Amino acid sequence: MEELKFLRKIKSASFATVEEGKPQGRIIDVMLVEDQKIYFTTARGKSFYRQLKENPYVAIVALDETYRTVRVSGPVKLVDRSYVDKIFNENPMMNDIYPGEKRDILDAFCIDKGVGEILDLSSMPLRRKRFSFGGEMKREVGYKITKTCIACGICKERCPENAIDEGEIFEIKGEFCIECGRCYEKCPVDAIVKPVKFY
Repeated sequence: MEELKFLRKIKSASFATVEEGKPQGRIIDVMLVEDQKIYFTTARGKSFYRQLKENPYVAIVALDETYRTVRVSGPVKLVDRSYVDKIFNENPMMNDIYPGEKRDILDAFCIDKGVGEILDLSSMPLRRKRFSFGGEMKREVGYKITKTCIACGICKERCPENAIDEGEIFEIKGEFCIECGRCYEKCPVDAIVKPVKFY
């Protein structure tokens, strides 16, 4: 899957977890992408490890040098220790951090299903693409205009990205919608509905 390969290419990403109801974030390397699964490793003594065990779900976000962002959310699973060796083979610098048998403190984790999004901030207009993997349902992009639209044009005038086409019922082009909500707030007949939650 190209989107996951893109995340692997960026490599260093922000991983967010939750502990006692509060968000926790840190930079972790996406160390292996294989068979539409994301793998990473951490040491058993770290807070990150404890958080993964207590609430096995992560949100990942990364940005490349051209200002393309990728987000992924999904459940996390502890996997076989053989993946620690695979990770070391794919990331030789890990041998400098945990040389020889010292890697025995590490466990490997996998995200084998989830939802994601790529937002390309390098082009105008901006483009947003959602994806899913491992059998998760892909979430639609953007606000939607319903049949109660009166075609007054207020939403089109308000859209900062010119993402709305005219018609008997106006239409929002989801891939260009930045989901700011300006059209939603200004519609005089409440004909616009919020986007489906990303996660």
